[in-house]
Amino acid sequence: MIRILIFFILFLAACNGSGQKVETPKEFINNIIVDSATYSKDKAAVLDNLYIKMKKHEDSFTNPEYYDSTELSIDTILYDISLNKIALFVVVKNPTYRNPYSRSKSPYYYHANCYLGERKYSDSNIFELNPLGPFSLINFEDKQTILKAMYEYFFLELATVLDENNQPVFKYNLNDKRFWDSATGWRRMFRETKY
Repeated sequence: MIRILIFFILFLAACNGSGQKVETPKEFINNIIVDSATYSKDKAAVLDNLYIKMKKHEDSFTNPEYYDSTELSIDTILYDISLNKIALFVVVKNPTYRNPYSRSKSPYYYHANCYLGERKYSDSNIFELNPLGPFSLINFEDKQTILKAMYEYFFLELATVLDENNQPVFKYNLNDKRFWDSATGWRRMFRETKY
């Protein structure tokens, strides 16, 4: 537990955040409802894409601890109103013996990342995916704790991250519907596409 707390403090310092929390105003909470068939198809296609990235050790999967038996799961997919822009939380589960620095007695450890994506064609479930910045959570002993940390960071603290000039890197939290059209949000990772 101490290791997690130390990591989280270092994580916040590395992100140059103010350590404050900013709640998204209720009128701007992103509440897009997606039918279960679309969600399931998108989730399966994105998961396949992430497994390919992991096997090639690309994006957030450069760690040599990742191998064929590493398990990936998607906890959450957020959509914009067009359903063509997404944000998702990816959790990586690995056996503890794969981590040379672990002293954990747990059989597994968990890492997590947030990815942003763009649907390549309006009638497909093929997405271009990019990790959201250098933000990763690593070496958690259980999935629920890492997910709680992900929600807290991306829904309450993302808007407080500052650059070297003390200016906000992201103007909005990930659960804010203004994030999708903001030059400091989703558009920071993708050029605007007309579908």
